[in-house]
Amino acid sequence: MNKEWQLPPAYESEMQKSYTIAESLIRDFAEGSFASPDLLITSVTEYFCIQDDAENALKRFTTHLDGSHEDFDASDDPRIQATLVIGIVTAWASSETENWYTAFRALVRNSWWVEHLWTEVALVVALKNDAFKEALLNLAEQHFADAEKKLLQEYGVDPSHPITLDEIWYGHTRESRTDDSSWPWVKLLAKLDLNTLFKWMNSTQSLVLINRVLDSPEFYRNYDLWEQFTYRSPTSFQSDGSWDGALLLPSLLRRGSMQLIHIADGYGHPPSVLEPHVESLLASFVDTVAKRSDFEGLFKRWGTWLTRQYLNFPDNNSGQKRSLSSQDILWALADKLPLPCSPTVSEQLNFSWEPWVYQSMLALLHSNQPDRFPAPDIRDFINEWNLTPTEWNSSKGQSIRSHVSEYHATQPNNYACRVLGYSVALSDNFTSHWLNMWNSSVALREILEFRPIYKISAEWQPSDASRLMCTLVDVGLGILDCTANAQETLNPEILNQSAALFQALWEATTEMLSIDFYGNDFWPIMQQHLVIRRLQWTVEAKNANDDHYSIWLDKATYPTSPEILALVASNPCSFISLLPILVQNKVPKQTLKDLLNQAEIDLVSLVSSADRYQSGPEMKFKIYPYHVNLIEELA
Repeated sequence: MNKEWQLPPAYESEMQKSYTIAESLIRDFAEGSFASPDLLITSVTEYFCIQDDAENALKRFTTHLDGSHEDFDASDDPRIQATLVIGIVTAWASSETENWYTAFRALVRNSWWVEHLWTEVALVVALKNDAFKEALLNLAEQHFADAEKKLLQEYGVDPSHPITLDEIWYGHTRESRTDDSSWPWVKLLAKLDLNTLFKWMNSTQSLVLINRVLDSPEFYRNYDLWEQFTYRSPTSFQSDGSWDGALLLPSLLRRGSMQLIHIADGYGHPPSVLEPHVESLLASFVDTVAKRSDFEGLFKRWGTWLTRQYLNFPDNNSGQKRSLSSQDILWALADKLPLPCSPTVSEQLNFSWEPWVYQSMLALLHSNQPDRFPAPDIRDFINEWNLTPTEWNSSKGQSIRSHVSEYHATQPNNYACRVLGYSVALSDNFTSHWLNMWNSSVALREILEFRPIYKISAEWQPSDASRLMCTLVDVGLGILDCTANAQETLNPEILNQSAALFQALWEATTEMLSIDFYGNDFWPIMQQHLVIRRLQWTVEAKNANDDHYSIWLDKATYPTSPEILALVASNPCSFISLLPILVQNKVPKQTLKDLLNQAEIDLVSLVSSADRYQSGPEMKFKIYPYHVNLIEELA
């Protein structure tokens, strides 16, 4: 019995019940205990010879089975419909099978039952009739040849722009409308001649055709089919992650992982039934992939893609049990990775988004299994930021623009940037590393300050420089969050570095606020994040033990909490928006009031300003009654 992706349905619809009845009659036919009436077969044969209207022919065939009962609808009776299909396929299985195919297709198009049952009956007949089997295989081969030719003409393959792994793993290269014309042939070949189906899928240059086949019910249902194809796919990756351009294996990996996640998200079965099934599938899935000879290189590229998916769609709901995700698949694959791995990484990654995500993957693997996976080497990442104005327009500038392309830091505290920051935080001199990157990025800041709208290349624009600077500072925030936290044993050296990093981030944010108008929505919020963290250290230090990290940070970090409040108060509207956020982030109102007084902020004047902003355009200022009420309470 084949291993199935899906569990049997917990609920059977009326249509499913009818289909089951029809299948039982086909099984009787296979066992030789049932046959269609000779009169029906004769009538079908006559149709194939004269090839008249298919819809009228189906009505004529049905009359031979249901008699002349006018009120009886044969389409409601699955046994009659199964008998009809058995008769049609039996008549078709003759020396004229290939010549009669067009007439047969007309019947299929005009009957739901014929469309869905003919392959079941054809398999029964083909296993007993070698000539019919050969005719079916010829028709299948012709179908795939025609389909490939048509799809290559329609979608094309440009040798100068070959298909990338991204295109395969995104899964967007498919027909705009589902075309199920290949699905019956997939099912027949899977049962009658698996080698031919594999040959077509392995040799085709049409990614659209591969996706059409993988979307078929046979691949959706049959886990063993996916497993056999994954085993048999030729080596596609070198140990350094170099990919030879083969389409089938990456497509199978994508299809299998998406199928796993889809099944785990299902609601048709209770967790006690679904979870063991998913665990079993995941174990089989990982074993299949890990047994490949190119597993190490495959892991470097596909693991990076799985990490990308996780970074872009992290699990933020810690209070709810999570279904299977790309990270779970990554962990399971990593457990199978033979160590030590080669540190060499293919140059194919250089001009894509992959290097920084690959570095993040290594950091996550180290976090999960520090004894098995060393911390990543970050030297190349740091050196990338050392750009001159000339290099910005060279391949080096193109490279760093490619690497940042997956980092959508439109809002600070981006999870992907935090993980990238964690990879830097694992080093001993994390603050020096970040300052090195910041100081090296002067060319990017000069673009934003002196030529913010000047475009001299078709490949980039000044907003690209803004995006890089947002990412760099957000990575710094990630480093800070990974190092300025509770420690089992107080480490003054690390905390001093964190304090210095905070000051550097504050100064960097202040500078960017004045020169980067592309980041108007980013830098004020980054400033808020820094203020929140600074005040939280002060709040925690008030009630902490002498060896608590917050006491050290509160003493060592500049600006102090009162100083930082005084600095942000220079922009009244932004400052008014910040105050409720501080309270939401567990800064007690009394503590906040004390700090505001130490900063010598005139709260009475601030109340007046808040009233004016509230009465102004809502979309412009976004000041609401609760802002005013809070300031009045603090005053």
